[in-house]
Amino acid sequence: MEPREIAAAARSFSAMARIVGPDPKAVKMRRHAFHLHQSGSTTLSASAVLLPPGALAEPPPPLLGRVCAAHGHTGGVALTSASLVEPFLVAEQRDSASEELQPRLLPETCLDVLVEHEELGNIIDGDSGAPQWLSAQLLAMVDVAASAESILSLLTHDGSVFGSSSWDVGWPLADVNQKQVENGVRSSLESNRKNAYAESIEPSMLAKSATRIAILGVSSLTSSNEIHINVSPAPQRGDSLLVVGSPFGILSPFHFFNSISVGAVANCLPPGAVRSSLLMADIHCLPGMEGAPVFDKNSCLVGMLMKPLRQRGSSIQVQLVITWDGICTAWSSNKLEGIEQASNDLLDDKNADSKMVESCAMDNYRRSVSISANHHNQYRIPASLKEAISSVVLVKVGDTSWASGIVLNKNGLILTNAHLLEPWRFGRTSPLGLQNEITSLTGEHVREVENKLLQSQECKMSNQDAVKHEAPLFNLGFKREKRISVRLDHGKRQTWCSASVVFISKGPLDVALLQLEMVAIELCAIRPEFICPTAGSSVYVVGHGLLGPRSGLCSSLSSGVVSKIVKIPSAQHSHLSSSLEAETMDTPVMLQTTAAVHPGASGGVLINSHGRMVGLITSNAKHGGGTTIPRLNFSIPCNSLEMVFKYSGAT
Repeated sequence: MEPREIAAAARSFSAMARIVGPDPKAVKMRRHAFHLHQSGSTTLSASAVLLPPGALAEPPPPLLGRVCAAHGHTGGVALTSASLVEPFLVAEQRDSASEELQPRLLPETCLDVLVEHEELGNIIDGDSGAPQWLSAQLLAMVDVAASAESILSLLTHDGSVFGSSSWDVGWPLADVNQKQVENGVRSSLESNRKNAYAESIEPSMLAKSATRIAILGVSSLTSSNEIHINVSPAPQRGDSLLVVGSPFGILSPFHFFNSISVGAVANCLPPGAVRSSLLMADIHCLPGMEGAPVFDKNSCLVGMLMKPLRQRGSSIQVQLVITWDGICTAWSSNKLEGIEQASNDLLDDKNADSKMVESCAMDNYRRSVSISANHHNQYRIPASLKEAISSVVLVKVGDTSWASGIVLNKNGLILTNAHLLEPWRFGRTSPLGLQNEITSLTGEHVREVENKLLQSQECKMSNQDAVKHEAPLFNLGFKREKRISVRLDHGKRQTWCSASVVFISKGPLDVALLQLEMVAIELCAIRPEFICPTAGSSVYVVGHGLLGPRSGLCSSLSSGVVSKIVKIPSAQHSHLSSSLEAETMDTPVMLQTTAAVHPGASGGVLINSHGRMVGLITSNAKHGGGTTIPRLNFSIPCNSLEMVFKYSGAT
């Protein structure tokens, strides 16, 4: 389906949730990117998943059924981020933010949702096409435990690039509001700031905060037999995503309502699981879109967008999606029984027959999950793209340095970046404080040296005796005492292998070759494409960016386009490739792309829509202060690496 077709179907299940409550000291907007404050009250908004009764094509999850039953609610429901309502909980619930089966809002607090006019046909008669606000009530706040555990597994590993204490949950703009608070109310904010700080540095609290959802009841939303939504099968890396949300909603509700963003699944957590509870999404979203429904390319519900996990003081952020499966299994049987027990305070005890019906509903849901897991082939990414993803490996040098690599052949030859092995290269100082002599050279001399090295490689080297030939070319400046390990990912199985250095480029090309010392499994080699992509071509980046080896995370995927092809006249470097004709042709030497590249993705692969490698990831652009710009990055095109592929036997 085209994005416009998906969006048309998705809007029936998308809403904007709004809360208005008393806030005389203007403290409720803390950690929110935008708000409205007027006459002692504050208004906040977020996006929401809208589910009229009977909207789901499969049996409804027991969680929603029990929550609605506990409150005697028979209308539709809306799911959104709990951060929307938490500031307006009564003091005893707000001070110990956690899931609540019977949450209570401050007096004079109002909740409502904005829905498309198609949904209004279930409520009133009329031909008006304008969206309308519907009154809502807060039914429950739910901790999605499986999704929280996935985030916690990332934050608590020492392999994280930045360490857990530097991560926060929320949009980068949210910090601005703290600077806007007047001096007269700073003392009243002190305890809230301490709680926010504790939440930010405590990984378990951070994980729960990022994955807590609120369930709202919309009584006036009645059943519709015309529109149904299917739940997406288990998502995989590379699957297309579409989000329908309302960024900056309350600032101008009818302008921003149900805006569209598109992207792809970057990674799935837990690693290797058949059904994921959390997705890392390569998609550009804005404040106010948290809580928005996420759909796949067949307009099936994938899950709910949450606030991003972001690195303080940088532009790096990870967009999170809680899968529908994670939401449906959020509460264990014991918790579901607890809801039923708690509902006795509100409703009469249920008879044995109704309990049997609920038990059957649980069995039906589990059965539908099993069936959908076995019928997902029509949603999958092309096999060629899947093979290309399998060719990307994790390379670790010693205990601290790591990056990505690419399998070139089934004998275990790995392509990666030279700067992983010699980090002082390319204008940096060496460990001795001396400028690297080779990298300071420019122009024709450097290119001639590089070409000679590559040609000698091609003529004199083989996998068996590579380290015996041209000895001065290998390990020059590399500390041999540092062990090199390569991790191969094959589904649930991750295999570590030792590797040795075969070649480190001493010229302008940031490339190095490693050889696995033992190949115990069949490798999936990358397939190169030597025809350079054109500007505007769709590309994917696959690499082990952002999170380190101890996270156990597989390589992540991001998508974008080739934004610029850097070329130089062929007369200056016609010797770099034997296949190039040195007449008037300009030769590509660097590809600039908009696909996100994070630290650790160096040495990863740039692939086209057919699953063929078109470039080797090398670097990002940076701001003046040294901050990485993820979506401004550079790759070496494959035609500049032709000698390397000839040596590997890939051509």
